[in-house]
Amino acid sequence: MPNGVSCAFFAFKNLENGYCNKDVFREGIAACQAIRTVDAVVNSSLNIKSVLPASETANAFIGNAAKIAKKIVYPLIIASGVYNTATADDKVKTGAKQAAGIATMYSFETIAEKTLKNLAKKLIESPFVKQHKSAKYAIYILKGLSFVAASLAGYDLGSNGAEKIVDKIRAKKNHNANVKQNNENTSDEVDNVLNEFVFSDMKL
Repeated sequence: MPNGVSCAFFAFKNLENGYCNKDVFREGIAACQAIRTVDAVVNSSLNIKSVLPASETANAFIGNAAKIAKKIVYPLIIASGVYNTATADDKVKTGAKQAAGIATMYSFETIAEKTLKNLAKKLIESPFVKQHKSAKYAIYILKGLSFVAASLAGYDLGSNGAEKIVDKIRAKKNHNANVKQNNENTSDEVDNVLNEFVFSDMKL
């Protein structure tokens, strides 16, 4: 996650999702993101430490906890996907959507994080931002929101794409099954007609 804005958004989103769907993994993700939110804000370029001073021990604890949280976020996301698949009525479609959604989300987040980091650095070093310190807050917020948008777009793209693929495969299978059934029915009808013709000739 690039900053506290995105971490806070995902903390709230996963807490709500976990509570509504009784998904303990999502609740775990929410806890991890909450820890990362505090760490990201405290160690941001906004100099929050000067406003909310804390002991070195507390900062070190938060920093270490955030590092652990970062490592287990994606395993928890995957675990949530497995849980949702196992509890779904349509396990094939749900599994495909979860796997594709998580994969594309990770790809979009990776690209967005690198891009936004470089862009934000250039903007912060610009003469305008140096003269207007309040602009740093705007950049910080936009950076976080842009990362959120990229993450959500990545998941939706992968999930929706997987759903369409599964639907197309199933539609094709159903079509082939219907064609086969129609061919079998036609063949049976032809056999019946031939049998009637043959037996009627024999009777004559």
